[in-house]
Amino acid sequence: MVGGTQDTAAVAGCDVLSYSVSMFTITMSAKGQFVLPKAVREHLKLLPGSKVDVTIDDKNRLVLTPALHEPADLFRSRPPKQRVVSLEEMDRAIARAVRGRV
Repeated sequence: MVGGTQDTAAVAGCDVLSYSVSMFTITMSAKGQFVLPKAVREHLKLLPGSKVDVTIDDKNRLVLTPALHEPADLFRSRPPKQRVVSLEEMDRAIARAVRGRV
């Protein structure tokens, strides 16, 4: 936990953890760079070269989320392809689908 407290509350018979994390103020450099405090980097297990997704929410807040997976990692657990379809077979399937819609 980074600069916060952890509370456990019972909700509908289940234990729910809620976290209260301190807010940090960081300063942007002349190059537009931010440095995250060491405690934040350690808590999020961010190492040099780590990717972070940046979004702006509906309240105009900057949201930083660790990108824990590289895109190629998302396909590693995909099952192997079962059969290969030729371009001609794809063209015939597309033509059949189009004829069925007209």
